[in-house]
Amino acid sequence: MQVGTNAVCGSVRASATDAGEMSRLARNYDWSQSRLGPRSSWPTSLSAAFELILPAQAEIVIFAGPEYVALYNDAYAPTIGDKHPHAFGRPGQEYWTELWTDLRPLLDHVLSTGETISAKDRPFQIERHGYPEQVFFDISYSPIREPSGEVVGVLCIVNETTERIRATADERRLAAIIASTDDAILGTDLNMIVTSWNRGAEELYGYSADEIVGTPVTRLVPADRPEEEAAIMEQIRAGERVPPHDTKRVHKNGTLLDVSLTVSPIVDDQGRTVGASKIARDISARKEAEHLQQVLTGELQHRVKNTLATVQAIARQTFRGEEHESASVFYRRLTSLANAHDLLTRGSWNSADLEAVVSGVVAPYSSAQFEIAGGSVRLTSRSVLATSLALHELVTNAVKYGALSVPEGLVKVTWHVCQHAHGPGFELVWRERGGPRVAQPESQGFGSVLIQQVLPQELQGEVGVSYDPEGLVCTIRAPLMATWEQTVQR
Repeated sequence: MQVGTNAVCGSVRASATDAGEMSRLARNYDWSQSRLGPRSSWPTSLSAAFELILPAQAEIVIFAGPEYVALYNDAYAPTIGDKHPHAFGRPGQEYWTELWTDLRPLLDHVLSTGETISAKDRPFQIERHGYPEQVFFDISYSPIREPSGEVVGVLCIVNETTERIRATADERRLAAIIASTDDAILGTDLNMIVTSWNRGAEELYGYSADEIVGTPVTRLVPADRPEEEAAIMEQIRAGERVPPHDTKRVHKNGTLLDVSLTVSPIVDDQGRTVGASKIARDISARKEAEHLQQVLTGELQHRVKNTLATVQAIARQTFRGEEHESASVFYRRLTSLANAHDLLTRGSWNSADLEAVVSGVVAPYSSAQFEIAGGSVRLTSRSVLATSLALHELVTNAVKYGALSVPEGLVKVTWHVCQHAHGPGFELVWRERGGPRVAQPESQGFGSVLIQQVLPQELQGEVGVSYDPEGLVCTIRAPLMATWEQTVQR
């Protein structure tokens, strides 16, 4: 089982020409203290096998002797992670502890029978980075024999396949998701030829995969959109993703479909764009709902206008023979209410911007007498109506008694988003300057009641009015309620 010293020394000198890490580690290792003993005492076949694996590019480890001392090459070192380099020259059980009950029977079989064991994608549980993980290897374990036939070690050639196994599992999961989703998912090459087609695409477009794979995807594009697909593919070639957008596509039976379409590049292993992935979602129901909403909004606008016109006609009859000023005030208030409804109609009755509300109220008056400033604040429908009427009363009062009653008067209207007790809110300040001196009125009219009593209730906020001698100041603070439901629930 032993060979002469000269032969072994010659082997060591030959390995010294190799600059690999494991070659240097082997040269500097104190083999006299190892379980295998000095290299001069190693079996000839083991020495030769070790010298052969050191420069090899394949991942190879030798488990030698009764204690299966580990000898491995540079290619194998990364596969054991933090175990390297401590595992080199040590009994296998010391550093392969967590998988020894799995690994040792394989080594024992080769050592005792001399048979080779091989397997594809063989699973192992290993801790190589401080935590347990399942890994996979293609393995070939074969005996290292002496001329006498004695097996002195096990030569293990391995190839880690963990990434491939995981990638294959991910691909299968992704394929299952694509196959089962209701969204239409299809793939094309850069020439716009369909390469894949899922069940969702079959249901949306009416074509089976056999009918459409291998044909141009442009058969799904309406005739009045000839350049759309080419423009999409131009973005894909540039590596860009086409975000969701509404468009139309053609069903097999010729009918037009409303779809939301997202297109993303497909890249190969080298990062080159080789095609496009298209996800289409049927939005016909949404489009029908939007159309119905438009019809209902138009009908609502028509009915509100008719109602206001009826109220105006009744007012004319009621005020016939009465003081003209009363009728004029009422008509102006009615007009303010109508303008607020027009704003809501443009916002589908959900909300309107505060700037639009303010601008609409002050529009009939000289812009030179107003300073208006504020960010974007969306008011709910209920807040729009109340705020519009309140601002109308402030304008009317300013025209009669305040800053707008003289040419040099000025009204500043500012607002900003703030934190309210009930969540995000807004603050609006109406400030008059340059008008007649102000004194608190002895009685409250309609405008004062509306601003100080009705408005806080409608806005679920606070309203303060200060009769500063330099000019009236009105401050409104209220929460920003985002939805119609929030405004009607009490």
